Amino acid sequence: MHVKGSRAFRRGGRQGGFTMIEVMVAILLTAIAIIGILALYMAQSRAGAYSRHTSEASVLATDGLEALRVSPTSPPSLPTLTGVDERGVTGGIFTRTATVSALVGTAPSAYYDLRVVVTWDEDGVARSVVLNGRRNQ
Repeated sequence: MHVKGSRAFRRGGRQGGFTMIEVMVAILLTAIAIIGILALYMAQSRAGAYSRHTSEASVLATDGLEALRVSPTSPPSLPTLTGVDERGVTGGIFTRTATVSALVGTAPSAYYDLRVVVTWDEDGVARSVVLNGRRNQ
């Protein structure tokens, strides 16, 4: 129990607790920390998406190069795919194109140079994966 003349009841006496400035500084520091964590999370998410898209594009390019290598036609050909996913199914972000050079050399060592390019748009930046290969005549 407090007595009327005790320190807590004196006019102008100090009371325990935090000042408004201390609370505002604590809130500001907390906000800065949260913003930093969110920025780190966003950067990690973008890097993860880019890595996944690059892997998917590599799968699509590899599939195209293998299709050119085993194609029964001479010269081999591969249709351009637009708006496909990593399996070549419609509904994705990738475009796959293939080019085949004219026959290089003479038989029996003649060959075609093969090139498969998979492109996509990543945050407004054009990205691509390119695979080159050869196929005997």
